[in-house]
Formats: sequence, C-alpha cells, structure tokens
Amino acid sequence: MKSLPLLFSIFLFNFSYSQGIDFKTEKEIIKQTLSQYLDTNPNSMVSFIKGGKGYKLAAFGLEMGIAMGEDSQKKEENKKDLEHLNYFSDSISNALKTKKIKVFVSDTLFAYKYIPAANNLQNETDWKQNYQYLLADFKYNELARMDTIIGEEYIDLIKKQVHYKGENKTFARGELDYSYYKFEKENLSSKDQSSIRASKIYRLVLNDNNTKGCYLFSFYCSQNRICRSFIFIKKENNKWVYVDEYPSWIVDES
Repeated sequence: MKSLPLLFSIFLFNFSYSQGIDFKTEKEIIKQTLSQYLDTNPNSMVSFIKGGKGYKLAAFGLEMGIAMGEDSQKKEENKKDLEHLNYFSDSISNALKTKKIKVFVSDTLFAYKYIPAANNLQNETDWKQNYQYLLADFKYNELARMDTIIGEEYIDLIKKQVHYKGENKTFARGELDYSYYKFEKENLSSKDQSSIRASKIYRLVLNDNNTKGCYLFSFYCSQNRICRSFIFIKKENNKWVYVDEYPSWIVDES
C-alpha cells in the first residue's frame, strides 16, 4: 500500500498540466483569438487598415518626417507617401468586404516540445534564474518586445508550455475560419500576395481558473525563415480576446 501515495502524486502532477476544456472548446478559443492576432501580424493586409498596427506605425513615421523634416523636398515625398498609404488602406478595406485572406497552415494542432537553449527551463533551478529575465519583459517591458505591459501572471503559462504533456491532434482547417481569414492547406508556391504563409499552430494551455491562455503560432517571415511566438489571450466579458505575443526564441533554441 505504500506505493499509493506515489501513484497519487504522479496523477496530480499530470493532472496539473492537463486541460480544463475539451478539444472542441480549445479549437473554438483559438478560432476566436487567432484572427485577432493575425490582424496585428505584418504579413496580414488587415494590419494596414486605418487604425491597425501596421498602418499606425507607417503613418507615425511619415507624419514625423513631415513635422520634423527640414528638407522641403523630403517633406513633400513623405506627404505623397502618406497619401499612398491612405489610398492603400482604403483599397484594403474595400477589398475585404468581399474577399477572405487565405491562411496556409498545417491541419495539426501541435504539442509544443520544448528544446532547451542555454539553460534548461524544465529544471526548476534554471527556471528560477531565468524568471527575472522574463519578468523584465512581462512586468516592465524594458526592451519593448511587447506592445504593452501584460503582467507577470502570463509567465506561468510559458512554464506550462515548457512542461506540456499533451499530444498532436488533427483538425479540419475550416473550423478556424473566422473574421477576414480562411484557413487552407499549406501552399508555399501560391502567388496570392494577400495570403499568409503560416506554418504551425500549437496546443493551448490555460491558467488554473481558465481565464488566461497561451498557445504558439509560427509563420514564414523574411528570407523564408520560420518565426514563432507565444500567443497570450484572456477571457473578458465571457469572450476570448488576444492580448500580446512573445518571441519563442527567447525561451527555447528555435
């Protein structure tokens, strides 16, 4: 009978990293929030709609050039570029009234497999040592890696991903169709410049009361490299919303 406490403790450890939701709900949460994240992604045209992240960054740079520039010719060039940006933005808005953006992606939700970098964050000592570096981003955003300060409680979701015990699961891509986006089979040779060449979506983990979550998303970025981020979300007024992203290379070797 002495083996019972050991078996029970193993059960509790595995349960602590299991999901409090079923796979259908997991997919629905990803469906609701992935489109919101994609709206901010530089590969998405939606980012350049007026009010979007890409538009704001581009417009801010041009407006600063107009306001601060001393070269009159350069100021005129910036004004013309701003006009072009606004025309481009309006064209996107009109096109998206009838057109969906294709997202080429795998039909598997992958279990995140942590690969240690300089330190092994599955080791509690290494985790505690690196926690302070994560805190600099999540609590203070010292290096401006995020759009805003989201708080240290999201760090625990990275730890859950590092220790994740789930498995890969396939799904029908159309289950994620939402908002401006239509998910389709990977197609690296597509000439559709409005499409997003995604790579993988990873399984979701939640906090203890199922109000905050984290999954990963990867896509092809410059020079055909794979960029991957932790995607952080939260439940707000009974709806799931996107919060921010965090590059995974800071945590693992990818």
